[in-house]
Amino acid sequence: MTSTNTERPLFHRGGDYQSHRPDYPAALFQWLAQHSPGHRLALDLGCGSGQACRALEPWFDTVLGGDVSVDQLKAAPPGTSHYLAAHADALPVADNSVDLITVAQALHWFPLPAFFHESARVLRDEGLLAIISYGLCSVAGLEGLIEDFHDRTLKPWWPAARWLVIEGYRSVTLPWPELEGPPPMPLERQWHWQDMAGYLDTWSALVKARDHGDDPLAAFLPVLREHWGEAERTVRWPLQLRVCARPPRPAG
Repeated sequence: MTSTNTERPLFHRGGDYQSHRPDYPAALFQWLAQHSPGHRLALDLGCGSGQACRALEPWFDTVLGGDVSVDQLKAAPPGTSHYLAAHADALPVADNSVDLITVAQALHWFPLPAFFHESARVLRDEGLLAIISYGLCSVAGLEGLIEDFHDRTLKPWWPAARWLVIEGYRSVTLPWPELEGPPPMPLERQWHWQDMAGYLDTWSALVKARDHGDDPLAAFLPVLREHWGEAERTVRWPLQLRVCARPPRPAG
C-alpha cells in the first residue's frame, strides 16, 4: 500500500518536541553509514528539531535536515548539520548527490509516490533510503495504560495515517527491493511520570483535540501519576527500520 496523504503536521512546538522525544541508538546510524555507497552527504527529511541529523554527523561529511516547519528547524541545537525548509516531493538538492536519505517518524506526512520519485532523483547509485519508526511505547508494570490512552481516548484525533507509524510502515510498498537490516536495537529510557507527560504532550492528536476545545491529556494526567507513582519506570519503544537501495542508473 502507498499513501497519498498530503496533510501537514499540526505540531510545531519545536522546543518541547526536542526536549521530550526519545533519541535513537548510535548503532543504527553507524550501520546505515557502513552500508551507504559513500559518506559525503546524508539527508534527513521530516527532520523536526534535528535528532536524527545530529546522530548522522559523526558518519557523514555533510548532513542536511529538511522539514516544512520553520519553528521546528529553529529549535535544532547547534551542530554541524545544515537545515532547510523543504517539501519531500520538491527537494532543493542536486541529482545523484545523496548517499543516504533517512525518514524518522515522518513518512506518513509525505505525498507518495512523489517522494519516492524525488528520492530516485537525488540518491546516488546504491544510495540508501531508510525509513525509521519506533511505534507506540509501553511502560514496565503499567502495560496497557499508554496504549489505551493512544488507541481509545485519542482515536478520534489521530489522522488515519498514524496507524502506518504504529505498524512500522509495513504496509507501504518501498520503491526498491528491501535490504536485510541490522539486529534489533533497544530504544529504552528510565522516566519519571512527568517525562512521560512531556512526551505525550508532543503527540499531534492532542494539538488537534485542543484546537477543537478538548484536552484529553489534562484528564489523563492524574490517572498517569496515580498509577506511575514517583519512582522512575522503564519505557520501551519497538524501534523498526526498513531500508532499500537505489539501483544503479543505466549506463550511458
